[in-house]
Amino acid sequence: MKINLTLKLASIAIISMILTTSCQQKVDKKITLDVSLTDTTFDPAENFFQYANNGWMKMHPLPADESSYGTFDELRKETSIKVQTLLEELAKSKFEKGTVEQKIGDFYALGMDTAKIEEQGLEPLKPEFDRIASISTIEDVQNQIAHFHLYRIGSTFSFYASTDIKNSGMNIGIISQGGLGMANRDYYVNEDDRSEELRKAYILHLEKMLVFSGFSKEKAENGAQTIMNIESRLAHASMTKFESRDPHATYNKMTQENIAVLYSNFNWNSYFVNLGLKYDGDINVKQTEFFAELNKMFVDVPVEDWKTYFQWNLINTTSSNLTQEIQEQDFDFYGRTMRGSEQMKERWRRVLGTTNNALGDAIGQKFSEKHFPAEAKVRMATLVENLRIALGQRMENLEWMSEETKVKAKEKLASITVKIGYPDVWMDFTKLEVGQEAYVLNVLKSNRFWKEDELSEIGKPVDKSKWFFPAHTVNAYYAPTLNEICFPAGILQAPFFYLDGDDAINYGAIGVVIGHEMSHGFDDRGRLYDKEGNLTTWWTEEDSERFNERTQVLVNQFNNIVITDDLHADGKLSLGENIADLGGLNISLTAFRNAQKENPQAEMIEGYTSEQRFFLSYARIWANNMRDKEKIRYTKEDEHSLPVNRVNATIANMPEFHAAFDAKEGNTLYLPEEERATIW
Repeated sequence: MKINLTLKLASIAIISMILTTSCQQKVDKKITLDVSLTDTTFDPAENFFQYANNGWMKMHPLPADESSYGTFDELRKETSIKVQTLLEELAKSKFEKGTVEQKIGDFYALGMDTAKIEEQGLEPLKPEFDRIASISTIEDVQNQIAHFHLYRIGSTFSFYASTDIKNSGMNIGIISQGGLGMANRDYYVNEDDRSEELRKAYILHLEKMLVFSGFSKEKAENGAQTIMNIESRLAHASMTKFESRDPHATYNKMTQENIAVLYSNFNWNSYFVNLGLKYDGDINVKQTEFFAELNKMFVDVPVEDWKTYFQWNLINTTSSNLTQEIQEQDFDFYGRTMRGSEQMKERWRRVLGTTNNALGDAIGQKFSEKHFPAEAKVRMATLVENLRIALGQRMENLEWMSEETKVKAKEKLASITVKIGYPDVWMDFTKLEVGQEAYVLNVLKSNRFWKEDELSEIGKPVDKSKWFFPAHTVNAYYAPTLNEICFPAGILQAPFFYLDGDDAINYGAIGVVIGHEMSHGFDDRGRLYDKEGNLTTWWTEEDSERFNERTQVLVNQFNNIVITDDLHADGKLSLGENIADLGGLNISLTAFRNAQKENPQAEMIEGYTSEQRFFLSYARIWANNMRDKEKIRYTKEDEHSLPVNRVNATIANMPEFHAAFDAKEGNTLYLPEEERATIW
């Protein structure tokens, strides 16, 4: 998954795999793939995803509380159980007030105290509702937006700290579009049946949530339409998901004086003062047209309408920390209607997630101490360097790239920083107070703690030791402005990564992850950043044209994939991830072949050659069952392709796969050489 730091972790490539071993391992017996989960009734040259995964998919039907469930989700659930054990131990013990153990334990315990949460109802939020009720002027409206932003309550737009993409050593303030209750602007704009159905369901959801927050039924009906009107204006002025991926289009650095003139109906100076920000430097306005429209709205929209919108902002952001009926209504729309899930996740999993958002770095430290052996970090570092060598070899052999650009590409590759396991410096939670008053108030306190920490970075040098995931996260990322890749301890555990695994399995899984993240440095967006992480032109014009010609082949391939009768895959939106998938496979296969020369492994294991095992391992990490509603939502909102297409559409471009599984002309997964995408 590529981390776009200007979006602060908009999200990604997350993977896992299923392996098998005995309780008593022998050093000379390599862990290998569980071939019993393949389904040989499928022809691998026709549908490799089903061939490799149908057995797993039958054994793991979709749980009622999931909209999608795959091998990654299985690993994440297993990891959550390990973390739950840690949290329950802390929650049951007594620690000195102010210690991180006390804070983790009390935060989790209060979240699990459903009796107290039900008894309190909305009482803990009464001061916030009273504050909204007292608003009488447009100045009050704007002060309320700043107040909400300080507590990470989504409203109107976003303001945050991130790297200046043209001066990657420094952090800058960013203002960006936002304010939508439905994540994607297309749901407000598009006229297809699915979008129209969602808008109707959303109106009903708004009405019910406003009633919970204290509105009469009649007032809630009017209020729901008011909110929809405000959000629709914001949506129509917003960039699409694809447009927002363009770093040039979203880089509009201005002085604060210029912003005050351009968007003069909003008091920016007062906003920054309310946030406690002492910074007079430039601000990046990511979407200028959005803020032009918002500027008009501060004149057009009545104060009473803003108050209704704020009432919704508050209860929407805090709903998962309130009473059961509010949580169930929130799930009914966002889980059942949008994703197709049948029931909510168990409470401990929901509270664990919230606790992790508040104190994730401290939890990650304890997880790493217990579950991440030092030798795993050493083994992983070796694999990363093997992949780096392999990508360098492939760059050297590229026929379409000039020597001038190759030199700079290899310099960038050599400059990639690697983070493995856990950070060298852990977050200091001294200033975060966790009390016994109310669960939702602890959540808001933690929100403010993190927001103030983030805002303190504006105008300062980038802290390159900082991690963007807690150590126990089952994920990986590439950060273009830092030119770094990160593999937390969470993804480096069984059944994903084995110290003593068959090389074909490790290279097919974690090896492809490494190659995937490295490839993000050279995908359609990552390639625009130099070795220092600055957005600059370092390719020749001719090389850029040849690169775009080759990536367009991949765009066309995915655009032709049918998701539903009236929906195709979005080859443009998913291009970066598709480049990284194809690149990761090619790079890791090259590294695997290099490793076989140095230290040959068994060629045949359980009837499969080493390269067959490599491709099976890759396919297995994407084993997945997904609901139809989630397929639609995922295709419209996510930069990643559906799991089935990450397998079948990607490997169809690889002659090595064709050779391994005897795919020939006429087979679905065989592409003639002239139709293949060949990039890295």
